[in-house]
Amino acid sequence: MKELRKLKVYMLIAALVLCLHAAPSLGTAVYSFEIFTDNGLFNDSEEINIFMEVSNGAFTADFKIFNESTTECAVTGVYFMNGSLLGLSSVTGSAGVDFTTPANPSDLPGQNDADPPFVTHDGFSTDSDPPPYWDGVNNSIGEYVTVTFDLNGTLTQLIEELDSGAVRVGVHIQGFTDGSSESAIMPEPSTVILLGLGTLALIRKRRPSSS
Repeated sequence: MKELRKLKVYMLIAALVLCLHAAPSLGTAVYSFEIFTDNGLFNDSEEINIFMEVSNGAFTADFKIFNESTTECAVTGVYFMNGSLLGLSSVTGSAGVDFTTPANPSDLPGQNDADPPFVTHDGFSTDSDPPPYWDGVNNSIGEYVTVTFDLNGTLTQLIEELDSGAVRVGVHIQGFTDGSSESAIMPEPSTVILLGLGTLALIRKRRPSSS
């Protein structure tokens, strides 16, 4: 009986190790956005909570952006910088969210104020249809926009590029109650990798601010 228990423990450990090695190709990376412009009252507000899930399909990468802010605002533009992405494949949204590619303006508003400056990759952008606030990703339960790219490489490689800043994503946020708009980029230095097993998670803790 003891030998059987030992065997079961060894089998469980082996399964966990395999899951850990396989996780990057099966999981999801979650990134939060940080506002870098200073146009109004909400550039440093804790009420803003916009985040992105990055996951993979068959030779594709999905960037799914949510807005769970506790104040009125909407994500109205999504912009991408560099990386191993082959090309913009499709843009889909939840009910009431409609985006068109490429974005207008073609560059992330205020991108030169980012540190380092954000440079939008030609054609790798999308924005909400007019009226932009209503067709953007509002701070309503369940709203999102998903930007899908053909992927040259693996999700593991993409996550490494996101973590290093080789690939960057920016969003334009409009509809604040003071009439202002702001731009935000990731990665804010926090990443969560969700493993194939629902009971396990590897969490990369927030790195301390350099300021």
